[in-house]
Amino acid sequence: MKMKKDEMPFRLRELLPKFGPDRKAKYWEQIEGMADFLGKQPRTVEAYASYSEDRTVSADDYWRVVVEWVKRKSRSTAAPAFLVLDDNGDQLYETQWPWQAMFLADVEGTSWGATPRGVGQMRFFTAPAGRRSRLRRLVRDDIIGRKIICAMFDFDEHCLVDYQLEGVGWLSTPDEMRLQMLEHVYRAQTSAAA
Repeated sequence: MKMKKDEMPFRLRELLPKFGPDRKAKYWEQIEGMADFLGKQPRTVEAYASYSEDRTVSADDYWRVVVEWVKRKSRSTAAPAFLVLDDNGDQLYETQWPWQAMFLADVEGTSWGATPRGVGQMRFFTAPAGRRSRLRRLVRDDIIGRKIICAMFDFDEHCLVDYQLEGVGWLSTPDEMRLQMLEHVYRAQTSAAA
C-alpha cells in the first residue's frame, strides 16, 4: 500500500498548528514555523501541504515532524499526568495523555509512568496502541531495516510513519500476525548477532 497523493497534505495540515508561534497563528506563520524546523524554504513546505502540487515531504522529514508535533502537543501548563524518564530516572518529558508518554518513551528508548493524576487514564491503553508501540520499538532499534519492515507489511515508508502515530484522526494499526512475524525475524537477527 502506498500513500495517496491527497493524503499527505491532509496530514501535514493537521500537524501544522503546533508549528505556529501560538495557538491562533495564521496558516503562513505555521508554514514558516514548520519550514524553520525542517530547515527548508517556506515555499517548499507550502508545496508539501498543497493539494494541487506534486511535491511530497520525504518519509524521514515526515517522521521528524511527527515526533516534534507530539513533543509540542504534550507541553502544557497543567500538572503532568505522565512522565517520560531516562535510564537514570531523570525526567525527560511531562505529558497529559498516556499516548504521548508511550510514543515519546518508545522513540527515545526510555520508560514512562503515571503520576497520581494520570492513574485513572490508564484505561485508555488499548491493544492497538500496544501494537503500534511494539512497531515503534522495532523501528527504533534498527536491527531490521525500514525497507524490510515495509515489505513485510506491504506499505511504503510514509505509511510506516502513519502506523507508528498516536493521537491523530487517521490512526493505522499494524496487523498482529505480521507484527509477530516481524518480531520473530527481530529475535532471530539479535540471537544470530550474539
